[in-house]
This record gives sequence, structure tokens and C-alpha cells, in this order.
Amino acid sequence: MAERRVLCFASWYLPGFRAGGPVRSLMRLCEWLKDDFDFRIVTRNCDLGHPEPYADKLPDVWYPAGGTPVTYLPKPHWSPGRLRRIVRECQADLLYFHSFLDPSLVAMPLALRRLGLLGPRTPVLVAPRGEFSPGALGLKKNRKVAWLRFVRLLQLFENVSWQATDENEAALIRSLWGRQARVLIAPNLPPKVDAGDEPARQAKLAGALRLVFLSRISPMKNLQDVLSALAAVRQPVSLDIYGTTEDATYWRECEQQIGRLPASVTVRYRGPVQPEQVIAVLAGYDVFILPTLGENFGHVILEALLAGCPLLISDRTPWRDLAARGIGFDLPLGRPAAFGEAIGRFAAMDGTEFGAWSRAAREAGLRYCHNADLARVTREVLAAAMDRFAGARPGGT
Repeated sequence: MAERRVLCFASWYLPGFRAGGPVRSLMRLCEWLKDDFDFRIVTRNCDLGHPEPYADKLPDVWYPAGGTPVTYLPKPHWSPGRLRRIVRECQADLLYFHSFLDPSLVAMPLALRRLGLLGPRTPVLVAPRGEFSPGALGLKKNRKVAWLRFVRLLQLFENVSWQATDENEAALIRSLWGRQARVLIAPNLPPKVDAGDEPARQAKLAGALRLVFLSRISPMKNLQDVLSALAAVRQPVSLDIYGTTEDATYWRECEQQIGRLPASVTVRYRGPVQPEQVIAVLAGYDVFILPTLGENFGHVILEALLAGCPLLISDRTPWRDLAARGIGFDLPLGRPAAFGEAIGRFAAMDGTEFGAWSRAAREAGLRYCHNADLARVTREVLAAAMDRFAGARPGGT
């Protein structure tokens, strides 16, 4: 049994799923490393955009979720007494925060830590999960700049380690927190998949295209650029949209764009998808499209590859040089015509030509999932974060 305990603070977690990638990141971390670390998770007792509490989650109880003990905090989620008690009772070897921006489940426990109210010193690891990307910081910029100034003034992130998924995110962290910031790099972990468990796909028809967008419907994911690209497409193209409409104003604007699309384009909104159903849903389409403003990983991009869907995405993700590998296109933002041309190119392909792209996409996804180094590197990062205070007692801040 794992002896080293990691207490994770997550804004949202299972059975919630509407927060997308961050839930998957933590879920897969626990899945891959459960034999190496004793994970415990602290989260809200509701899902993103749905303030109604889970009916079957009582406070101050640890429930198994995906094999990991989880406690669900009722309002107020920032209750200092409850947070302090959880931390002191868990006696963790590492406090692991899966966000930077959450006032309740990041700032409050770090403020208690700063005041010396959490007991013996415990190392801290913070994973911003793409929150420092230019695209993310550019949304509600004034509020986020004010938050940065506030937490710096309070020195809440003093003596923490940061987790980045690659060198690009590490550079972003150092640009905000200084060259002396301790940044540890570990990639996101994939789902565990069997190469023989291939989802069923339908043959593509020449001259037509089934597009799918599956993500949160928000300015960050940039559905509007998909609709702008489709405005100039004349081949028969269908677009099915899956995701949560967390920004009602943004979704109304999208609906207005949909109403102006040419008759050759059919658009349907299909609602949210449970995480375990994503690959099967994506396998029902030809091409996955996501002109995101920025991703530090993009779990749904990997899931699209595993579903055999070539990608049509922005160049603001780690998934690059797609055309050279025959698995899609990564294109610059601000050029809807380029996305429209790529849509037209895919639409023109017959089943034989497109089949080669689909098989290459599936193989690229499997190669990532079967890379044994991913779990090893993450294991080493967590161990290194625990050594932040050498000489302190095990579990010592």
C-alpha cells in the first residue's frame, strides 16, 4: 500500500464533469499512480455552473470516486475551520492545488498556511492547468491582473513548487513568478486504453463532412471561429456541438451566427457528454475541430485521436506539426478562411484517402497513451515536490 499521502484541492471533481480537462487531469493522475501515492481529494459538492449540491454527498465524509477518497465541501467552500481540520487530520506529505485562480480551494488554504494554522510545514505543489496562457489571462484580464497583485501582496505562493506540463508552460510560470520559481515539468497522463479496443467508425462520404466540436462553450474554446469558418463553406457539412453552455451571452452570440450560415451547413447542439462516453461519441464523426485560444494539454484532443478523428485545431496547444504526420492541421487564429479551406479539403476526400488520415490519428493517440515515461516522470515530480523542505518531518511544510 502507498505510504506517501497527497491531499489534492480541486475546484471540481467527479461525479462532476462540466469543468472538462482539469477533472480528467486529476482523475488520470490518481488512476496511474494510485499504487505509489495515497491520494485524497477536497472539492466542492456541486458541478461547474450547477450550484445545486450533490444529493448523496454529506459533508465531512470521504466517498470513493474512481477509487480515490473524496470529500465534498458545502457552502461556504472557503470555511477556514473545515479546511484547517481536513489538512491537519490528513497529515499529508504534499498539498497539491489544481488551480491558481480559485479563492476558496486555493487562496484560503494557502492563507491558512501562511498564518501557520495548518500544523507542521507541508510542501506545496501548484498546477495552474493552463491558467497562465496568454489566451486564458486575456479573458477577464483586469480581474485576473488584480488577483495576481493580491496574492503576491499576501505572499500566498511563497515557497511553493509549480507543475508545468511542458517547457512552454514553465516559461510562462517563470515570467509571472520570477526566474527563481521552482518549476517541475510533468506531462498530463492519458487514459488507459487497449490497442485492440478500437471504436466503430462509419466510412466517410466523398464531398461531405461530419464535423464535431466537443468542449466547454466559452470564449476560451472559441466556437465562434468555427462558425465563421463555416460561413464560406459550400460543400455539405454538418457540425454537431457538444458541451456545457456555461456562458449564456456567448452562446446567444453563437446561435445568431448559426442562423446566418448557408443552407449547405447543418448545425446541431447535442448537450454535454460524460467523460467515459467521449471517445465513443467522437468516433461517430469525421473531423474534430477546436480553434482554442490556448491549452496546456487538451485531453479532448487526445481523445479525438483515439477515436480516429483527424484534428482541425489552433496552433496554441502542444499538439503541433499535425499535417506533417497526416493527422490534421494546427492553424493560426484570426484566419477563419484557413480553417474553411481545411474543412473543404477534408470534405473533398473520399473514404480511402480519409481512411489513411483516420488510421494515422488513431495510431498517434495510441503512441502517446503507451509511453511508459509519462507516469514515471509524474511520479518523480510528486516525489521531488515532497522534498521541498528537506529535513522536515515526513509530511512536514
